[in-house]
Amino acid sequence: MNKEIEKGIPIEPGKNEDETLPETHIRTQALLARQKRLEQIQQERDSFVDLKELAEFETKQAEIFVSECKNILRKNLADGVKTEWASLYHDKPYPPFVYKNPAPRYKQIAREIGVPQKRFFSELLFPSAKKARLQKENDARKAYHLREKQYEEEKEAERAAHEKEREAYVAGQSAYNSMVEALQFNFEKGHPAAIESFTRIVLNGIKMPDPINVYFDAVYLPEEAQLVIDCLLPAYYDLPHAVSYQYNKQDLAIAPIAMDEQEYDAFYLDLIRQITLTAINTVFNAIPARRLQWVGFNGWVENDKIEDTLDTKACVISCRAARDVFTALDLSNNSPAHLMQELQALTAKTLTGTDTVQPIVSTADSSGADEKEQVSDVPGGRLKPPWYRPGELRQVTTQLVEEMMEQIENNLLKTDGNKNKIIH
Repeated sequence: MNKEIEKGIPIEPGKNEDETLPETHIRTQALLARQKRLEQIQQERDSFVDLKELAEFETKQAEIFVSECKNILRKNLADGVKTEWASLYHDKPYPPFVYKNPAPRYKQIAREIGVPQKRFFSELLFPSAKKARLQKENDARKAYHLREKQYEEEKEAERAAHEKEREAYVAGQSAYNSMVEALQFNFEKGHPAAIESFTRIVLNGIKMPDPINVYFDAVYLPEEAQLVIDCLLPAYYDLPHAVSYQYNKQDLAIAPIAMDEQEYDAFYLDLIRQITLTAINTVFNAIPARRLQWVGFNGWVENDKIEDTLDTKACVISCRAARDVFTALDLSNNSPAHLMQELQALTAKTLTGTDTVQPIVSTADSSGADEKEQVSDVPGGRLKPPWYRPGELRQVTTQLVEEMMEQIENNLLKTDGNKNKIIH
């Protein structure tokens, strides 16, 4: 058995020892952008005083979320998840030095000191007035020269600090780009770790609705030219069920109007199918055919009927696609359900995490799936035995929205320990 398959599948974001610093940096930036968008929505939500207007706002947000979930595959096909190597490099120059404090002006200082205007006839009649003016002018010049000296000293101090920061920035940029260059070199050479790292980077670029948390990991099997994607999917009960919100004037309250159980089950199944298809399509487009001919996908969720152990993750969807078969599919004009049937995918009988399927790419000892709890996406089809067995399921943790700041801080702490290796 190929030793590359001893790696296992997704672990908690930020705790993957195989994660490269370019991955950490890119994921941190994505988290920050996502958090900013969510905070903007929350600020707008908090600004409402009128409950009817708030209900209309929440209804709009629910409609946007449902629409985005139903169009994940279409959105990513239209926009394309393009991660060119050039986009991973950091070539942005450090901002030039600009000293914002205004330079001292003699006229302003003269006004502050109270230097009188020169009056020829008055000073001719009153010599003391001329003497007082000259004294004030002398004081103003001294004050001006002093402030000018202080200004230049402060300017040079800030210039020196700026230059020190620029040198650190350039050094960090160079070190970071060297890492990207090494990653690209190893990727071109077909090194499994580099292909896995690049896979996680491109999958991180998939456009998802902000309330959805998805985490990808990958195992590359060079002998088979196969990539195994393991995806921590959003848990069944973690997604919003509401399709609209209704304001009750009598009770002065807002009530959600939710999908019924059957509607939500179909909605969730369609969602994870779209994530599966989008992920497979993304890696086939990103990795050349000479390196990749097969993609396996296993979608995992929290298993809510077992305590927090390594077995708490249930595989609810699994498939394996050959490049020629997948590229022949019409992703734009066929439903996700039809496409998954074409790929002979397996889905769990229930999607809450209480049932599981045996991954098509699985370990020898993770066969806890009962055949009666598995459903083939091929009508009337029989379950097929797994082709590959890539390693035990390692403990994973769902990436919740409220934990985003903790993840960001962990990423930044990680990069702080490598200040010369990554740009902040």
